[in-house]
Amino acid sequence: MEARDVETGRAIDLVEENAELHRLLAVVSRAKQEWERTMDCVDQLVLLVDNGGRIKRCNRAFKEFTGLSYQELIGAEIGLLLDQFEIGHGESGEQGIVLFHPERLRWFVLQLYDSASGGSDALGTVLTVHDITEIRAANAELDRKNLELTSAYEELKETQARVLQQEKMASVGFLAAGVAHEINNPTGFILSNLGTLEKYAERLGSLVQAQRSFIAALPTPPAGAADLEEQYRKGKIDFILDDLKNLLRESTDGALRVKEIVKDLKIFSRTDEGCMQRADINGVIQSTLNMAWNEIKYKATLEKEFGDIPEIPCYAQKLSQVFMNLLVNAAQAIERQGVIRIRTWQEKEAVLVAISDTGCGMPPEVQKRIFEPFFTTKPVGQGTGLGMSISFEIIKKHRGEIRVESRPGEGTTFTIRLPFEATS
Repeated sequence: MEARDVETGRAIDLVEENAELHRLLAVVSRAKQEWERTMDCVDQLVLLVDNGGRIKRCNRAFKEFTGLSYQELIGAEIGLLLDQFEIGHGESGEQGIVLFHPERLRWFVLQLYDSASGGSDALGTVLTVHDITEIRAANAELDRKNLELTSAYEELKETQARVLQQEKMASVGFLAAGVAHEINNPTGFILSNLGTLEKYAERLGSLVQAQRSFIAALPTPPAGAADLEEQYRKGKIDFILDDLKNLLRESTDGALRVKEIVKDLKIFSRTDEGCMQRADINGVIQSTLNMAWNEIKYKATLEKEFGDIPEIPCYAQKLSQVFMNLLVNAAQAIERQGVIRIRTWQEKEAVLVAISDTGCGMPPEVQKRIFEPFFTTKPVGQGTGLGMSISFEIIKKHRGEIRVESRPGEGTTFTIRLPFEATS
């Protein structure tokens, strides 16, 4: 009876243990199913690969991507599946191996995780594959928008620079026109008075010489003639009469020079050029030289070689700005004494102007940027970086070209090509 009770107790214990085991197995099965359902909700492709490179587990996303069944995937070599991808180039923020699927035109990021929890019991490697095609497209669109924004900003800066320069030149033009008008009036009557004074001096000189000749011809000199002759000698009247002619001639030349400067100032200040007019480029350069001469005369010897060129349609005042910029820059590039050469000639259907200097020259990296707005090699406060960019735009408006050739320590040459027939 007692043995039977023992067997019964063991059976009961075994049943209870079996029930507990079934319960635990059910818990594990539910946990496994929950985990599988959880992984199946993930958009990323997730799979577990053993140390031999064969697939042990994968989620639904990976199965659907491959188009194979779980039975076909489990135990398959991962290399055979990865062969359909190409290795791509990663971009900023992309961590992992970048893959490209040429047939689907999709981009992915592959990341690897060691599944070992420690020791040597490694379950294999976990792989995640994330589709980044839309992210890349969004980044590309963002880059495009940024490029457009940058381009628009640069264009805005250039437009603002042109507007500021136009306003500045308009203000300078009106001021110069007013100054030229004010100078022109007194210069006119100074020239007129100098002409009259020259005539008066000739008459007075003739009268003095006639008086001396008359006294010298008398048989007996009149009383006081000796004193008069002594005063004539001490006063150096001969020298005064002779030098008076030189003084009047130099004064007249100076007044005429002022008149020429006023004329050039009027040309330079012309701000109402609504359309192109035919002009002699040699004359425009000469007028600009008259304006810029004060910047040049202390630094350089000027050499001119003006060719026989036809008049061309142009904005003379705007071209004068270009020549002024180039001439002033040439003078400033010469540290002590140098040479500035200006040459004009005709080539095919265009007039060419070359302005060279023997100054400090420019390295290649400066030459590449010389026409950029706001670029300058001058110290802060000594240059705005707008002169050359505006000159470039003016030549472009004439459908012309401007190029630069320079060598550090040897000098620089700017060559401008202006077509015979340009459209505004």
